[in-house]
Amino acid sequence: MTVVLFPMAVACAQTVPSALPGSAGTRSSAETAAPDSGSAYVPMDSWIYDALDRLAAFGLIPSQITGLRPWTRAECRRQTREAEEQFQKSLGEYTPHHVAGELSAIGVEAAALVSALHRELDSPGPAASSITLQSVYTRNGVIAGPALNDSFHFGQTWTGDNGRPFGRGWNSYTGFSANAESGRFIAYMSGEYQHAPGSDPYSLAVRQAISTMDSMPLQPAVARSDTNRFRAIEAYVGFRLGDLEFTAGKQALWWGPTYDAPLSFSNNAEPTENLRISTLHPLRLRLLGEVRAEFVIGKLDGQQYTWRPWFNAQKLSFKLTDNLEMGFTRWSIFWGVGHPMTLGSFIDNFTTLNAGVPGRANPGDRKGGFDFRYRIPGLRNWVTLYTDSYCDDDPSPLASPHRSAIDPGIYLMRVPGIPHLSFRVEAPSTTLMGLDNVINYVNYEYLSGNTNYGQLLGSWVGRDGRAEEAWATYRFSPRNKIELGFRQLKGSAKLIPGGSTQSDLSLESSYALALDWHADFFVQYEKFYVPLLGPRRNNLSSWIQLTWEPNLQISEKGTRQK
Repeated sequence: MTVVLFPMAVACAQTVPSALPGSAGTRSSAETAAPDSGSAYVPMDSWIYDALDRLAAFGLIPSQITGLRPWTRAECRRQTREAEEQFQKSLGEYTPHHVAGELSAIGVEAAALVSALHRELDSPGPAASSITLQSVYTRNGVIAGPALNDSFHFGQTWTGDNGRPFGRGWNSYTGFSANAESGRFIAYMSGEYQHAPGSDPYSLAVRQAISTMDSMPLQPAVARSDTNRFRAIEAYVGFRLGDLEFTAGKQALWWGPTYDAPLSFSNNAEPTENLRISTLHPLRLRLLGEVRAEFVIGKLDGQQYTWRPWFNAQKLSFKLTDNLEMGFTRWSIFWGVGHPMTLGSFIDNFTTLNAGVPGRANPGDRKGGFDFRYRIPGLRNWVTLYTDSYCDDDPSPLASPHRSAIDPGIYLMRVPGIPHLSFRVEAPSTTLMGLDNVINYVNYEYLSGNTNYGQLLGSWVGRDGRAEEAWATYRFSPRNKIELGFRQLKGSAKLIPGGSTQSDLSLESSYALALDWHADFFVQYEKFYVPLLGPRRNNLSSWIQLTWEPNLQISEKGTRQK
């Protein structure tokens, strides 16, 4: 049985020191707002996470917990203030001894990051009821050549994109994001009009193989039509009570320390409709350091056999020391057609240790997770190690590592001699160690597994795959960067007849064009070979996105730009 306690304490206010060199020098709105003011979550594709991650890698945010995101804007402001305070306390470490008064390369970057975060997150004056238009954007791109769009079986050409539809040909997405705040109450919405090409139905041989892979009846040959629709990416309302924030609606989860998709919950699939209870800030416990917790109960869509299942999930993350973070996850798929939605079945799902049998008595598909993140002693401003792990039908990956999926990673914050260049490697794998069967992301009662609208909730690596990923990132400024990426996936022949291979080389850049305007560019070359789907194939894909961020606020005091 898993028990999650949510302390009702309110985090103590912190005093902001004088500004860093080059920082905005303004006081954050968290200092002037009421202590119980609600705060919307920052979308996971925001540059804010990369900036805060860099500051934490430099040792300037000791309380940061990366395995439980997204963070609220209030939490991002708190981390920015903490980084500023830590910088002032250890200013000598960032000043070369031979150049009095001049900052080191890390010091210059830290000052620039804090300054940019202040400009993004701070708001002058006391909090007031308001509606803010945060951004308007349009993204247009093309996939030239056959594409993979089925991570549950064969792979994905575009990953980590909130389950947006895509296909061979022209793809476009035009949308906005906005939030409303009034005291302890909040509302947030991001939505867009989506266009994506359709695709031909799978052949009979492929559908027969899928039927065997999924233990489902043979499906009819149905082509996927073009997508032309308005779709809410996230849309939720909520309120704050002490240090707890309650939100309900369509909202994203990111439970893991990895740069790419965590194994349990990521942005690979469309966000789920859920109720979330989350501690707003880390809470200090005497023996366990900083602690954060979340409880989620939500609904999965696009499922087959069993129809309309639900899930419940809990996570506790601990920052045991300034350099060591650990997280523990427990979640389960349950309820749905044929499984009554009762308090008794909910309690049974939490307390029964027996896996049950297919049918009405099945308590649910229960899963566990464990992750950690560690800054290496002696190399703390250089190297961070981290790992995410996941298991099916076991209480924790720590109890059965040979039956678990794993995603280790290493982050080199600076390449020697090139301070603006960082390097990262990850190796997600759902293939079992020394066992000849497939159990991760598989259940014989909830046959569509860990998916929402057909895409995997966790890692795109799939049900029996191994991958290697690497990224080299050169930063010109907090928001301007260019990143070279590579990934290769090997799908096991134990699941897919003949196995599969997928290789991708990508280049992505972000650039500030002018005040409030930003551009993002992406290009990728892909080769894949899935014998079941035919001969070796390749494609070239690219997109460009233009974003306007006016932060136009309508409040009791009138209309203004923040």
